Amino acid sequence: LSDWSSDVCSSDLSGSSTRPCQLGAAMKRSEAEGDGAVSWSTIRDVARQNISSAGDPSILPTQAQAVVDAVGLAQTWLDLATTFPASSLKAHAWSRSEWVEHTLDSWKPLINPVAEGLANTVTSMTTSMLGDDAGESVPEEMKAMLAPMLGMARRMSAVTTGMQMGNGLAALSADLLTSSETGLPLSPDCVPALLPQRIAAFATENELPATDVLMFVAAREAALQRLFAANPWLRSAIADAVAAYARGLSIDNERIRDAMSSIDPTQPESMQELMSSGVFRPATTPEQKRTLERLEFLLALVEGWVSAVVNMSLGGRLSNMSALVETMNRRRASGGPAEKTFANLVGLELRPRLLRTASDFWANVTEAMGVESRDALWQHPDFLPGRDDLDDVEAFIASRSVD
Repeated sequence: LSDWSSDVCSSDLSGSSTRPCQLGAAMKRSEAEGDGAVSWSTIRDVARQNISSAGDPSILPTQAQAVVDAVGLAQTWLDLATTFPASSLKAHAWSRSEWVEHTLDSWKPLINPVAEGLANTVTSMTTSMLGDDAGESVPEEMKAMLAPMLGMARRMSAVTTGMQMGNGLAALSADLLTSSETGLPLSPDCVPALLPQRIAAFATENELPATDVLMFVAAREAALQRLFAANPWLRSAIADAVAAYARGLSIDNERIRDAMSSIDPTQPESMQELMSSGVFRPATTPEQKRTLERLEFLLALVEGWVSAVVNMSLGGRLSNMSALVETMNRRRASGGPAEKTFANLVGLELRPRLLRTASDFWANVTEAMGVESRDALWQHPDFLPGRDDLDDVEAFIASRSVD
């Protein structure tokens, strides 16, 4: 693993370009995609354009081999800390652009429900503006002439949502260290994937040895992919929670009408400015807050389990283990990359606030029940702890021991 970080290009990868996307061209491309709630070609094009303008060097063979070696060694050590088998004997080393390309399909079940909620709101608002609520006040022939505006409004919603999400994914790729660091199951087929250029930059920023950071991150990614691969229900549960959140979207139509009246149709950039203003950000209802709490708790259990397993497998093997753990905890506590993306899109925050508590919980469960019994709790969601169980781990262990 020595010298792998020296191959990292010195290009600035800390941000993404704000180069304006041509709205008209995006609208034309979206027509070929049908009536979907979001334009995936726009997401890809905007993300790739922003990443390319910031600089995205290709992965060098030495970097790719370092990732393969690190993941392979991590898999060997993880065998002693979990009963879940290695999800894959392969490992990927991705650039930022490659991360977008390889994870785009995995974003669809997470983004589509949110985009559908936004599209339905825009369609409803446009219907109202066309006079459907006014009964006979609008002649039928006039409604027939204006009806195509409904389709145009939906396409506009699909493209503008695609622009916003494309910008979000570009920004996210500048912060990620692994394919699924957000806690969301993004890697196709649960294959561990690392972004070595970002890992090297992260090591430099935190004054840590690059090889230690690579090993630590490789172990976290491999452990997470083992968990997802061995428990398919978990991937569905996370996607279902996001969909449940999206079904409760509620947007202030009056605020949007006022904002839309200020748009200059001859200036596509004015629509982008509107999208970034937050006018389309939905209000959070009480039910959505409860859904969000359930999602955050589930992600906290996932992150806590990964932390406990990695600490067990790497303890004593890395000289900077304590510093690595503390640095990663601060990174998560200060607001992870998922929070930034989803908060900017629809106000959905995915930061697991209970990470430390969940990690301590799983460590205590491991000590009291053993690795096999601990991992068996993931077989069904009913076996997992509830929020109160994290604060009374002894009672939880006692109840599961009886079961």
